[in-house]
Parts: sequence; C-alpha cells; structure tokens
Amino acid sequence: MGTKDGAEFKHALRDIAQHAHTLDSAFDRVRCVEWARKLASLSDEDLEACKLKNEYAQLLRIQVRNNFLHGPFVSPPPDTSRLCTLSECLGNLMAKQIPYLPKVGPVSPILFHKSPDGRAYVSAKQIPSGGVFCYMAVSPDGLK
Repeated sequence: MGTKDGAEFKHALRDIAQHAHTLDSAFDRVRCVEWARKLASLSDEDLEACKLKNEYAQLLRIQVRNNFLHGPFVSPPPDTSRLCTLSECLGNLMAKQIPYLPKVGPVSPILFHKSPDGRAYVSAKQIPSGGVFCYMAVSPDGLK
C-alpha cells in the first residue's frame, strides 16, 4: 500500500473507532466492528485493492460520524477475500430496492483523474446500455 493510501486508510479506521461507540444501535456497533476488521484484513498488495479498501472505509467513516449505518454495512461483510467495487455493490443494493433496475456488473472507469493539488476529481464510466456517467467534485480545501 502506498504511503498516502496507507495513511488515509489508518486515519479513517482511527476515526471510525473513535465514533463507533456513539452508534445508537448495538446491532450497528457490531456491524461497524465487523466491517472495520474485514477492511483491515484485506490485502494491500496492489493499488486497486488499496483504493477499494479506502472507498469502503471512507463511506463507513461518513456513516459512523452521522450515527447511522446503511447500504452494505447493515449486513455482515462477505466471507470472501475480495470485495466487489463499491459502485457495483451500491448499484446492486439499489437494484434490489427498485426491481426494474438491472443488476450491476463490474464497473471500470474509462477516465479517472485527481488533480495534483487534490482539489478536483473527475471520473467517467460507460453505461452498459449506452451512454456515459460522469462525476466531478471540487473542493477549495482539497478532497480527502
């Protein structure tokens, strides 16, 4: 794991640990610990695995700080040594809630760029049935 990715992941886990006890539900506290352990146990051998761990950790961190778990974190983490991408996971959760949406397969970006100063991010992904989904974020303080 790169130094920056490792530090970001450790910082997110520390923040999760500091706020997990404030979750109202004992069920949520258990799920939070299970997911934190799962993420910490995943391999950090390659850059993609590091990014994946960080994506899940950052989403869990946001949810714990807002005192509410939802999405993938209301269920136990999978027993496998690999997680699907966060976009695929969230897409499939939405497809379960909205029956007419198709199930999402692996999604790989056709464009992914973060500015050198960390203040802008853009990602574009191809939509299987045609078209492109674009996401752009800009922050004066930098994106973490």
